[in-house]
Amino acid sequence: MSGGASRVGFLGLGIMGSQMASRLLAAQGPASIGVTVWNRSGGKAEPLRALGARVAATPAEVTATCDVVFAMLADPEAARAVAMVGPDSAVAGISSRASTLGPATYVDCSTVDAATGQAVGAAVLRAAMATSAGADGTRGGFLAAPVSGGWRDARDGKLLFLCGGSQSAYDAASQHGLDAMGTRRWLVGPSPGDAARAKLMLQVMMGNIVGSLAEMMALTKAAGLDEGTILEVLGESAMANPLTAAKGELMRRGEYPPNFQVYLQQKDLRLALQLADELGVPAPLTAATNGQYIRARQMGLGEADFAAVRAAYDVDAHQEKVGV
Repeated sequence: MSGGASRVGFLGLGIMGSQMASRLLAAQGPASIGVTVWNRSGGKAEPLRALGARVAATPAEVTATCDVVFAMLADPEAARAVAMVGPDSAVAGISSRASTLGPATYVDCSTVDAATGQAVGAAVLRAAMATSAGADGTRGGFLAAPVSGGWRDARDGKLLFLCGGSQSAYDAASQHGLDAMGTRRWLVGPSPGDAARAKLMLQVMMGNIVGSLAEMMALTKAAGLDEGTILEVLGESAMANPLTAAKGELMRRGEYPPNFQVYLQQKDLRLALQLADELGVPAPLTAATNGQYIRARQMGLGEADFAAVRAAYDVDAHQEKVGV
């Protein structure tokens, strides 16, 4: 991070947020004032405190004192609640900022539907209008910046950010955090909804690729073929890619330490299907794949890596074989 002194905040310290906040702490330079973090369950903030972060009691405390605040929350409901609901919300903190602090920028990195992104953004901007303007005349801003990448990418600062919002909010977020947490960023449009929709496009592809891979692995097993050999051939073919290489090996071993969990992938497919319905675009492949992720959740695999969707396909293959 570069530029003048800045107070940076982070809301949500789950499997992704904790790694992202750690990157912000590691990037602190002599011109930085520090990083303030918050999480609903306070215990998850303690490792960040040990690294030098200040731990806040509420989201409002973070937005009332920090110049740029990032949020990484599990779903649309959490994104709305943390940002907008009650006296402890991020919006409440923005409204109560001291006039000496100037404007704040709120950056939501959560994967949400377009309506949620628009609602949170509108609430943030309304609150910002009640605060003092900065030297450039701005009164703060909102940027939707959902990410592509798992927790290891977050740990290594290799996330990709798909951003929607004003140029000024994009510049503030880039200067004070995005470039510390990721390798690439795009301003895909002027609206938070643009970023939300762009992220869902990637999630559709990712969920379907891994679902197709799981189907192939279940067929391979049912056919009595060696899974390692089939994966090796796949890796040398025109269809080879890093995603199928990594997830195929997890499926072969039947071990699913979470990088991106089943419940999150299924949530994203659900949001994508809602968007497809709104737009009147058929999405039969995504609908079928979503059903298998739902089944994996019903099998108790919601917290496992989303490659565990293979278990849903294996169950069907086994039942079909038994019925023959």
